[in-house]
Amino acid sequence: MRIARRLLVVFALALAGCIAQNPTLPVFATAAPTLPPPAPGMARLFFYRLLEPSQPTLGTTVMLNEKPVGFSRNGTVLYRDVPAGGYFVSVASYPYPYQFKTVQVAAGQIWYFRIESLSSWSCVGKSSCRGDTFVVAIVDPAQARAEIAPLGLISG
Repeated sequence: MRIARRLLVVFALALAGCIAQNPTLPVFATAAPTLPPPAPGMARLFFYRLLEPSQPTLGTTVMLNEKPVGFSRNGTVLYRDVPAGGYFVSVASYPYPYQFKTVQVAAGQIWYFRIESLSSWSCVGKSSCRGDTFVVAIVDPAQARAEIAPLGLISG
């Protein structure tokens, strides 16, 4: 019985070490209530990468209408408040079919974009890899809120 308890403690500590990948960042679930609401006429866009230890830890630049707005790395979430309008949401990435999204946002709306890593895509059929491949996915708000809760918040 004592061995089982010790193994459980070791497992819990190892899991905590994996979760705390961004220990210098506040946890989103804790920081979210302190975020100011978007200004009138603005929409809020969240961009996040799930904590995936097996995926590249390198991040990627997030762009709106081909202009950089932030940097997304493994296990983090960032947001930007933007005026209503059309946006081409992309990231710096090795090319992949249909990897970016175009959206029309209205004032007061909140959108969630998960940056997904396809680390092996750029290596298929090649003797060497040329870079990481990332895809932008639009995520249902309820699912996204659950997914971003444990992530580290990068300042808005």
